[in-house]
Amino acid sequence: MRWWKHLYMGENAGRKRAEVLRGIREKRIMPDTYVITLPESGNHILDIRPVLLLTKEEREGQEPLILGVASGMGEARELVRTMVDDMYQKTGAFDWNGYMRYLG
Repeated sequence: MRWWKHLYMGENAGRKRAEVLRGIREKRIMPDTYVITLPESGNHILDIRPVLLLTKEEREGQEPLILGVASGMGEARELVRTMVDDMYQKTGAFDWNGYMRYLG
């Protein structure tokens, strides 16, 4: 599991940060927890993915970079909105990789 050093956390996920992150690392069943990752296709800025899908990907040897964690799809959408807003304010563009370079 790879975690971005500037990890975004949704409000509810942040209240139980240690428990949520430990659950993801330990591959627990967490049906209402979502992670924000870089997109799998070139048509998106970010992807929202249920934690339940990460276990399958990890078994196949893929390790997505987790940029954010949220509890519930509504919180995940709000978190992505915040992330994209931050990115645009800092870089003036919709370029997540450029934003990551900007933050270092």
